[in-house]
Amino acid sequence: MKKLIEIKHLDVGMFLEAEVVREEREGEEQRFVVPRNAIQAGQSSKRARLTGTMHERITRDGGLMLSSSGFIDRFRELGYTSVTIDTDKGKDLPETVKPLTDPTRPPPPSGRLVHFDEEIERASEAREATTETLKTALEDVASGRGVDPERLQGASEVITESILRNVDAMVSLTRIKQHDPYTAIHCMNVCTLVVAMAHGQKLNPSILNMITTATLLHDVGKTRVPLEILNKPGRFEPHELQEMRKHATYSGDIMREAGTFPEEAIAIATQHHEMMNGSGYPLGLKGDEIHPYARMTAVADVYDALTAKRVYKPGMPMYQALLRIIKNRGTEFDDDTVEDFIKVLGLYPVGSLVEMNTKEQAIVIEPNPLDSKKPKVALLTMPNQKPRAVPLVASMIKRSEAEGREIVKVLNPEDFEVDVEEIMKEVKERGETTERRRR
Repeated sequence: MKKLIEIKHLDVGMFLEAEVVREEREGEEQRFVVPRNAIQAGQSSKRARLTGTMHERITRDGGLMLSSSGFIDRFRELGYTSVTIDTDKGKDLPETVKPLTDPTRPPPPSGRLVHFDEEIERASEAREATTETLKTALEDVASGRGVDPERLQGASEVITESILRNVDAMVSLTRIKQHDPYTAIHCMNVCTLVVAMAHGQKLNPSILNMITTATLLHDVGKTRVPLEILNKPGRFEPHELQEMRKHATYSGDIMREAGTFPEEAIAIATQHHEMMNGSGYPLGLKGDEIHPYARMTAVADVYDALTAKRVYKPGMPMYQALLRIIKNRGTEFDDDTVEDFIKVLGLYPVGSLVEMNTKEQAIVIEPNPLDSKKPKVALLTMPNQKPRAVPLVASMIKRSEAEGREIVKVLNPEDFEVDVEEIMKEVKERGETTERRRR
């Protein structure tokens, strides 16, 4: 049986699922062992080099029997945080230790190492911890102490790991909006959405980590904007708007002053308000003049700003914000980036209130990576539009649960006085218990 485990539980006597990768370097073919279905969330993109004929045995057996701690130590040094073992070929985990995903369940969807419901709790904890780290970082900069790159890097790796395990879990949490502290929550959401897009492009972990850190800090320059402007509830006067727009430049300056951030990271922070048609700021860049990762950040930044709840304005419903971005694709926003963004959010983001062809109302509680038109939902009403005693959980991809239902419309929860988060909390507390299962 194959099990995805944390690297700290990898032990001598276990059989590691792995493959051999060959590369031409300096005119010589070199061989490396790469764990299968593993997460390498650190900054390093290096691999463990093989010598002699070991590659033949790994290729033949589909992996590596760990007869000593040498390879285990090497994989830890290279930043691997989880790997897959085969318990039919080697030692199993101790009974007290659980794998990251239940091996008795059907495999997770393509591109996911664990199931959505297995990752959502870990993702929530990672999001909360990283947001607290970010708050501290912003306070440090505001007080003149500067950025602590090592602390930020550690937080970035936690986010990257969760997204690599199951991207949908962390993305679903960006729906949770709070009034304060806006900048930290906003940076966390933008970071999640951009890294999710980058993950879809199958970038290596070291690039993902750079993007994570840069997007977490993309608005750090706001700490240099006077508070009376930053927190102003109404429209900016021309001179106030000019000062507010300097925050992108300030973000780049702060990262450059730290002396440890690469130019790509600084470009993301500096250019995240640039628009493809040149209407953005601070430099009025156009098209290919804008760094590709900054184009991704621009889309995520606008989406989260539109949907955010502020003291002086309600958040725009997710579907309306998405439509606003789609309307401006090819002009303000890069066309391919918008396409990637739609794939990340799904047609019906988690937390969306939808109407079925049966006239029933439902909340989307889990995405379906195989078919975004058929997510898992919690049905709130019956076809006669009367409320159900408890939400009925149904996966639209399963005929036995969907029973011919299809989503036909997205609704605004406020129009129907639906408290999305309260209902999702209720569904979570009830687990997978549904009216159907109780009958």
